[in-house]
Amino acid sequence: MTKSVFDEKIKLLKQAAEARDKRDYAEACRVYNEILNTFGPDPDVMWGLAQAEFALSLGAPDVEDTHGHNAIHWLEQALALRPDRPDYYYALGDMLEHVGAPNYEAAAYAYRRAIELEPFYAPALSRLAMLYGVPEDVVPLKEALACCERALRVAPTRSLWIVLTRLYSHAGREDDSRRAFINSLLEIHEDGPVLY
Repeated sequence: MTKSVFDEKIKLLKQAAEARDKRDYAEACRVYNEILNTFGPDPDVMWGLAQAEFALSLGAPDVEDTHGHNAIHWLEQALALRPDRPDYYYALGDMLEHVGAPNYEAAAYAYRRAIELEPFYAPALSRLAMLYGVPEDVVPLKEALACCERALRVAPTRSLWIVLTRLYSHAGREDDSRRAFINSLLEIHEDGPVLY
């Protein structure tokens, strides 16, 4: 890639980022599509486009959830080029839970794939644990407990302690459930640890 081509791509990426920052997701999608049409397949651009499409699906849903399905499509395209990205699999799982009728089985598969790539990837661990108890029964209790405990070791939050409280209770581990509940009351972080 020549410097002038690189500079043009960076200019467009900045435009897309600015549009996203302003929550103008339609404009971000337009720019990401322009980048792909001009420079060819790029998994990171597809990832950005998927995120913008997903934001549109949440902010301006339509009956067929066109933007949500577009988001899944672009993320699957990105994964075809970069199957080594746990964050892509995590985002795919999240989208599969929220686009159209939830596909919990496919979401669980995506979270498991993220965890295979990065065993302590806390977002995927916690989301997989939270799928325990959905009607489709896609996550066994033992797996949910292991995921939640591992996620808490790397990124403790109040909500994860509450999830663990519920999981321990379902497992009949009432003493552990009470301790987890106490930890939920003591935990100061909701969005992860504060790094000093």
